[in-house]
Amino acid sequence: MQTVRHNMNKTLRRRLSISILTLFLTQIGFSQSIEKFVDSTIKVDRLNVPTDLRQPYFPKEMFPEVEMDWIKTDNGTKIVTKVKEGTYDEFVVNWYSKHLHAMKEPLLFNRKIDKEIYRFTWLRTFDKPMTFRFEKGNDGYILYWKVLTGSGGYEPGEIEVERIKILTEKEWAEFTQLVGKSDFWNMDLGRSSIGTDGSEWIMEGVNQTDYRAVSVWSPSKGNFYNTCDYLISLVNLKIPEREKY
Repeated sequence: MQTVRHNMNKTLRRRLSISILTLFLTQIGFSQSIEKFVDSTIKVDRLNVPTDLRQPYFPKEMFPEVEMDWIKTDNGTKIVTKVKEGTYDEFVVNWYSKHLHAMKEPLLFNRKIDKEIYRFTWLRTFDKPMTFRFEKGNDGYILYWKVLTGSGGYEPGEIEVERIKILTEKEWAEFTQLVGKSDFWNMDLGRSSIGTDGSEWIMEGVNQTDYRAVSVWSPSKGNFYNTCDYLISLVNLKIPEREKY
């Protein structure tokens, strides 16, 4: 009896060890450690806003190039995108960064922090660029949002709206649940799909250990859409549903 119990315990310990190792390897494979991006040589002001307009807002590794193929099917033409590993989409990074510079937003990747932050940058081709930055820190839960006068697909313009809102632990919990449902920390890096006109939905996340950035072109439903849309719903910007493209 003791021998059977010993063998069972040994088997359970082995399975537990394998499970822990699998989880560890999974995290290594999908997470992007903030350690690899920290760069004290980047010139910033006291709010961590870059002072050089040429400074990218994203590490190169976050935005590999995406190539697009048109494949003929029985139902028409289907567009298939593929990420080119080991490349850097300089055009996209400069485009996104230009709008974040105009918003005077802080960098999120260049130094370690004791907060957890998510930033949704919304660039609609023909509408005003917006950003929503939700922070959890020692001071509580704060949402910062800004609106520019320009257009997401063209020139950014200047800051038209800049607001701060104190939120609750419940609202943070609801948002992070949506982040979990969208599987944000495991999403494909960079710009996962492309198209003409439409909009760019760019989400960044950073905490004490990890940083990640993804971009989705013109989502209209799904968990990622719901995550970003929740941030829009927390502010007093009355945006018609038809303009949430």
